[in-house]
Amino acid sequence: MDRVGVVDEAGRLRLLGSAVAGAAFGVVLAVLVASSWATTTTGLVVGVGVPAAVLGGAVGVWTQLRSWRAAGGYEHAVAVQRWVAEGRVPLGVPAEEWVPALQAQADREGAGWGKVVLCVLWTAMTLSMADQHGPVLTTLLAALWIGMGTWSVAWVIPRARAARALLQRAGAALPGPVEPGPVEPGSVDR
Repeated sequence: MDRVGVVDEAGRLRLLGSAVAGAAFGVVLAVLVASSWATTTTGLVVGVGVPAAVLGGAVGVWTQLRSWRAAGGYEHAVAVQRWVAEGRVPLGVPAEEWVPALQAQADREGAGWGKVVLCVLWTAMTLSMADQHGPVLTTLLAALWIGMGTWSVAWVIPRARAARALLQRAGAALPGPVEPGPVEPGSVDR
């Protein structure tokens, strides 16, 4: 896996989880689109859903691998998650490395809250259209949206808050930047 590094058992399970989530999203999206032209039946879910699940699963794995590459590889991503879980950055890690890594983790809180808002809106919309979609598609959609919101509330938002708290604590221990003094007119060379 180019620029991802060695993936351990936990990483393989995470890839499997990404594949399952991508497959679920692919099935729901494909069946939702197909239900505009045909009645939602088990045959439609299987006929359209299976190829969509394969494609969605592949996209889920690709997205996870891309995320690890952007984070500096799997091992670096796991190290940053470990720092957040333990509530400390190990000595010897330069600030140029841990500050951006923790900031990226902390910035995920906004995305997590966005998913919660979307979960509420999409679940309400799905339930209001239950008579049009039928029970199978309504159940699939509601489960997908509720799962997305639950994941954000249970995992994404708490981890982002922990990363922000760690960033603030560890950042307070850093020596502050040197403030420039007042500049006298005419004292700057041009």
